[in-house]
Order: sequence, then structure tokens, then C-alpha cells
Amino acid sequence: MDGSREATTARLRPLLRAVREALEAGVAVSRRIHREHGWQTAADPHLDRQLVRRHAVEQLRPWSASIGEQLTFDVGDGGGENLGLPMSGLIITTDHDVVRVWYSEDGELPPADTAALRAFYAQTPTTQLALDGTPAAGNHLALLWADRDGVLSRLELVRPWGLAGRHPEADWRVDLLRA
Repeated sequence: MDGSREATTARLRPLLRAVREALEAGVAVSRRIHREHGWQTAADPHLDRQLVRRHAVEQLRPWSASIGEQLTFDVGDGGGENLGLPMSGLIITTDHDVVRVWYSEDGELPPADTAALRAFYAQTPTTQLALDGTPAAGNHLALLWADRDGVLSRLELVRPWGLAGRHPEADWRVDLLRA
């Protein structure tokens, strides 16, 4: 499996287009709900993002996407404890890739504060070959999005690898709004 920027974006092009459309539709739904109630999105950014995500989940169901519905926190040395927080992430799994969709105004990946995120970020850069000369296995990706005034202002596909402290490094990134 080729994890290069070109191969990955080519392989995921239809799915990435569907996710973009789902996020754009979700942004429109959130704006409409806020407008109907006279609410300011800036006053409750979590509700805004959850409405976008909720609509995107429904729109992506035909893709048979694997959707992460729970958030798991690390609690001490006892491993993870599921605190039952609904609607905390969007995870799409394909035959070759795992794509986590996150809101990110600044384009930064979330810090690796949980064992699950550390494991997600722990992959070999695509430029480094395994000892037998084959490309590294696995392809974990982050799709970072943000909106401004009801329009997507960020849509970046990022392949993370490794950590510098709590902060993941980017193997490569693609600006999907310009691509």
C-alpha cells in the first residue's frame, strides 16, 4: 500500500469529495439552526461543530463509514476508561486508510494526550522504507477542517508520524480547498 501524498489523495478522492460535501452541508445546517434561534455561533462553538459533525455522519452513512461515537480518555495507569461522551469524533476506515476528521482553526493536529492518539500518530514516514525495502504498512490520516462565516476555510489532509513531545509531526499535508 502506497502512503505517498499522490497515491493517497488519488485513492481517497471520491471519499474526500463526499466528506467535503458533508462538512459543507453540515456547516449550512448549523448556520440555519443558529439563525432560526437567533444564536451566535461564536457563543457556543462546541454546539456549532457538533451540529456540523452530526449532519456529516448522516450524509456519510451510505459510504458504510466506520464512525467513532465515543471518546476514550486515559485515566492513570489503568489504561483507558470510556467516559461515554457521545459525538466526539469522526473516524472513517477504508481498506487501506484510517481518516480521523477534526476541527482545527490553526491547522495543528491535536496533541497526543491519549494512548489512542499516540498509537494513531505512531507510523513510519512514507519516505522511510522498511528493512526489506517495502513501503511502511498502515496509513493513518487526519482531515482538518474549519469554517469562517459559513464557508469552509480549511480542509487539509495530513499524514502524521511520530511525536515531538505531545505534538505530532506531519509526514505530508495537502490543502484540499486548493487542490
